[in-house]
Amino acid sequence: KTDKNGELTVPEVEQTERHGIYIVGYTDGTFGPARSMTRSEAAAIFARLLAEKNGDTISTAANTKFADIPAHAWYSGYVKYLCNNGITYGKSKTVFAPNDAITRAEFTTMAVRFFDVYGDGDAEIMEQFSGFGDGSFHADREINRAEVVTIVNRLLGREADEDYIADNLRKLNTFPDVTKRHWAYYAVMEAANAHTAVLGESESWSK
Repeated sequence: KTDKNGELTVPEVEQTERHGIYIVGYTDGTFGPARSMTRSEAAAIFARLLAEKNGDTISTAANTKFADIPAHAWYSGYVKYLCNNGITYGKSKTVFAPNDAITRAEFTTMAVRFFDVYGDGDAEIMEQFSGFGDGSFHADREINRAEVVTIVNRLLGREADEDYIADNLRKLNTFPDVTKRHWAYYAVMEAANAHTAVLGESESWSK
């Protein structure tokens, strides 16, 4: 193919990326957007993202280096996987405190370590994240599940395809407590549904 000046034109190759599910709802079908994220839930998010990138499968673990993680707890394999990849963040060497709400500072530390291993994090946003030493970040405050998916999507450069979602709602994972009117609706949809993302000016989803 040539353009009117006889120059060779190369059709742009569509860049696609597989975006897996990295957060799930609770057994009762809700998402719990305003619920504090626990340390075990945060570990699960980062482990799922890294495992997907590396093509690894994670199964539960009989033992981890933390005394307070029961054998084969639902999150045991995720914690072990992160430990193996140098992204650990126990409260101490032997205490993980899986059910404690994660603080913003702990979440940031984990995100920074995750992106060191994962690569590809948005450097500018990371910079912003790591620079909350002035107290404006409320480091000891808890962070809720809706905030977490919003942040993680931004760091990964993931955004939902609003038209695709509207057209395919019946096939997608949706939650009764995160309706379209919820401020984090699209962030949650992006995080909770696997899709092939066609990357262009904005992300569009295909099967």
